[in-house]
Amino acid sequence: MLVRRFSRRIWARNGLLLVPVVVSVSLCLCGSDLTPRNRPHTLSPATHPGLPLLLALFCALAGCAPGPDLDASRRFQEAQEVFSRAAQPEEFLRAAAIYQELLETGLECGAVLYNQGNAYMRAGRRGLAIAAYRRALRYRPRDPYLDANLRAALGGGAGGSGPAGIADAAARRPLVEYVLFWQRWLSEPEKFSLAALAGALALALGLVALFAANGVPWRRAAAGFLLATLLVAVSAALDLYRYRWIRHGVVTAQEVLARKGNGASYEPAFNQALPEGTEFVMGEQRGDWVLVRLAGDLEGWIPADAAVLY
Repeated sequence: MLVRRFSRRIWARNGLLLVPVVVSVSLCLCGSDLTPRNRPHTLSPATHPGLPLLLALFCALAGCAPGPDLDASRRFQEAQEVFSRAAQPEEFLRAAAIYQELLETGLECGAVLYNQGNAYMRAGRRGLAIAAYRRALRYRPRDPYLDANLRAALGGGAGGSGPAGIADAAARRPLVEYVLFWQRWLSEPEKFSLAALAGALALALGLVALFAANGVPWRRAAAGFLLATLLVAVSAALDLYRYRWIRHGVVTAQEVLARKGNGASYEPAFNQALPEGTEFVMGEQRGDWVLVRLAGDLEGWIPADAAVLY
């Protein structure tokens, strides 16, 4: 009977504060696997306790979610050495291929993507470099070197503008980002971590309010952290929608002619070809053709092998 009364008292006074628990657990579960593919267990530090401490710390600060195992650390170092010795485009492409192997094993983080973008850029593959830099921004949004290299890649040709009059879609800032002003300042994993932390603090303050002599200030503080949890959770969900639900792409061919249908027999969609580096949002894919959507509500079909999707 006493337990029942105590439970009813908790729910009556602080029932809403259970929301951060659900939000926190959900965010931890969602944030534990932020890449499109599941990470293999071999990359977990629990299965490899002898991983190199310095590289693990480096990847953690750069945006890697799990710690790399010893083999991944060696491959990362090998890619670094290949890049530092490279002098020809083919050698830089070899370094980029090693970074791609690391990404395919599940080690997706800012450090790997940033270095891969640098390798592609030195190899003269500007479209692939832009795609790598864009993906790296999810993990390193405040990196000035990444920002400078991306701007250089975008300005290396058409600047991602495509046909005349088409602006870079990524340059337009939507209204929601004025409300969630931290959207481009915090990385994707950081948003999940902050939302889980704010939810835990809201729960802790709610429990303190339950037993405090004057619980009003504590409940107000808990409500504030609950609001912060919901706002950051919306921000994290927006990232999931933008980067995991919507597929983006970059033209990697020197130029490609977009058509009004998924075939070479259709008429051109624009009065000029799309140059390398043109960024787009993928609409759908039919066979070997993809529908690309550009700023200004323009769209056309291009061969899938003329672009990289991410």
